[in-house]
Amino acid sequence: MTKILMETKIKAVETYVTGVQSKLSVARQFGISRSLFRILVAVYEVHGRAGLLRPAKITGQLRVSLVKWKQHNQASVQDTCAHFDVLSVEAVVRWERVYNVFGEQALLEMRQGVRTHHKRIRSGQDQAPRTGEFILADTRRRLKKITRLEEASKRQLSQVIMELRAKYRLVDLIRALPISMSVFQYWQKKLQEPDVDEELKRRVTEVFKAHKGTYGVPRVTAAIRKMYAKEGRTKPNHKRIQRIMSELGLNSSVYRKRTRKYDSSKGPRGRVAKNRLRRRNMANRPYQKLVTDVTELKATNGDKAYLEVIKDLWSNRIVSWAVSPHPNLEFALKPLNQLIKDLPQTGYQVTLHSDQGWQYQHRSWRKSLKRGRIKQSMSRRSTCLDNAACETVFDKLKTEIGQAKSYANYETLKTAIDEWINYYNTERIQIKLGGQSPLEFEQQLVA
Repeated sequence: MTKILMETKIKAVETYVTGVQSKLSVARQFGISRSLFRILVAVYEVHGRAGLLRPAKITGQLRVSLVKWKQHNQASVQDTCAHFDVLSVEAVVRWERVYNVFGEQALLEMRQGVRTHHKRIRSGQDQAPRTGEFILADTRRRLKKITRLEEASKRQLSQVIMELRAKYRLVDLIRALPISMSVFQYWQKKLQEPDVDEELKRRVTEVFKAHKGTYGVPRVTAAIRKMYAKEGRTKPNHKRIQRIMSELGLNSSVYRKRTRKYDSSKGPRGRVAKNRLRRRNMANRPYQKLVTDVTELKATNGDKAYLEVIKDLWSNRIVSWAVSPHPNLEFALKPLNQLIKDLPQTGYQVTLHSDQGWQYQHRSWRKSLKRGRIKQSMSRRSTCLDNAACETVFDKLKTEIGQAKSYANYETLKTAIDEWINYYNTERIQIKLGGQSPLEFEQQLVA
């Protein structure tokens, strides 16, 4: 292949810069390869004619600076050559390969103009004793929650390698860990890119902490998508939010704890009503189907707080409730009387479902229902699923306010219960309601 003089190369570059021909046509005219001509033009545009006549002197420090700059800025070979006034593409590619495999010292020790031929490492004879063991030990310390390195993702292993490169050679790290050089280089480049999920991660964390860790992926997704909809932006996918929560370790595990349930079946026997609801918990209008139940919570000093709620199955809103230190008849009738007082003229049958607790069999309860023109319905004996729609409220309450024993006395426990019910009605979103709170659901349909 005929060697092309530098004067000819400069003439070709100036012909392209001052003329109207394309790079390809000028390169063909002067017999220069397209890749070399692109480098020549890039160097000329940055350093001028002097950059081609007197390119940078190749030293060990230049090689190291060039490779580090290229990887830090994720620059192409052409941009790197133009920045450092180097005319050899092959040299840049070779220096980066040597740096990735043998480290910075190998570039410093390279002789100018001589291509180094490193022996292929076969048995690790150039390693310090027990290097592999030390690398594995350092890796396990960084991956505390992973028992076996094979379970670690390639992303996690790449992050560990980037942290340990100041301590070990790259070739030793790749040999000791279950990851290939090409996969590491892919993740190294990806991890150095700006985090496109930074804003979304911040919002997910804020939503999770604002609701005290009680929101899982579905409700966090609904809250985030509502924020983006208000701003007129594209809503993020639920799988993206699930991945982010997994990466950040935001896992709602509060619902795994079992709590003791209050049994109101012990007491004077009265009349048992027919099960009219029969687990048909769907309603298409307000006050059509209501459910009620009682539960017990115990404070640190032994004080007990009894809560009775009446829930509307149309919007899942708690329409009335009462908290008392004693589960007597007066306490049981208080939410019912409040319901009758607030109940509008519906024009259709209203049904109130409960279990077979003694207060719901009492004559006063049945007389109050008759006064409010409300039909009574009862669950079957020892069949808690018949009133599961109300039991879920207590489960959420006991989970999200924390352990009842963490409250000093009845008064503090009652305050926490009242605050949570207001939060449940006005702020706590539900997936069944389209990511809205019960009050928002009602206001939207009424409007």
